[in-house]
Amino acid sequence: DCGGGDLLAGAARMRALRIAWIALAALPLASAAPCAEEIDAHELVRRAEDALRGKSSAMKLRMTITTPRWTRELVIRSFDDQAGDRSFSRVLEPPKDKGTGFLRDHDAFWTWLPRVERAMRIPPSMMLQPWMGSDFTNDDLARESSLQKDYEPTALGEKEIGGVAALGILLVPKPEAPVVWARMELWVEKERLAPLLFVYYDEPEPGKFEALRELRFSDVRIVDGRPLPHDWLMVPSDKPGHSTRVVLEEAAFDVKLDEEIFTQKYLRQSEAAR
Repeated sequence: DCGGGDLLAGAARMRALRIAWIALAALPLASAAPCAEEIDAHELVRRAEDALRGKSSAMKLRMTITTPRWTRELVIRSFDDQAGDRSFSRVLEPPKDKGTGFLRDHDAFWTWLPRVERAMRIPPSMMLQPWMGSDFTNDDLARESSLQKDYEPTALGEKEIGGVAALGILLVPKPEAPVVWARMELWVEKERLAPLLFVYYDEPEPGKFEALRELRFSDVRIVDGRPLPHDWLMVPSDKPGHSTRVVLEEAAFDVKLDEEIFTQKYLRQSEAAR
């Protein structure tokens, strides 16, 4: 065969080598986007908090409070400066509550009551009190605690929630962290890593934990590159028939916020409720 067999064999070896090199070259590309299982608990918490807060945010939301006896609706504009450890919220509707404001500047939390034209400081002991009769607390509104700064996360594994594959993280308060919950569970969608569920626990006895409420997220939309739930439903475990739904009407993240927003002067400007 005049060496034809050796030439064919050599060509085949060369083709095999080229295929192997192409496969090796493709490996970094294939591994560039890690799957959810490869993301640790700290990163999952960071992504969840970024999806809900970012470094800063400006939102307009509609809150519906439901009890067995009545239903009430509020429209609120809020600003969150997580990087500066400040937040501000103002009630826009209904008319009888319009202008009511809430300012947190680091550890100080103030409310402005336009009907009596008076600013009051809310003490730390009242941070677990219901906000405006809702199932959210003053701490929820003020956003005083930070998932990343105040809690130590541990992976809980995977389970299905409402037909959605979810990854869980147990959040245990760090020593001396100024938080109001004994522990929390965070569940995120496995596919999009969007926040799916928070479970909040009390510790009535040492080592005994009791789930007091759940915050359920749905209607996820991409806003400024993040998977943001637009429907938040808070359901207390000990109050049958009670719930509070928050629907986001406007949301922007990592925006430059006017320094005036986080001042006592702006807090007292009831006419700013627009």
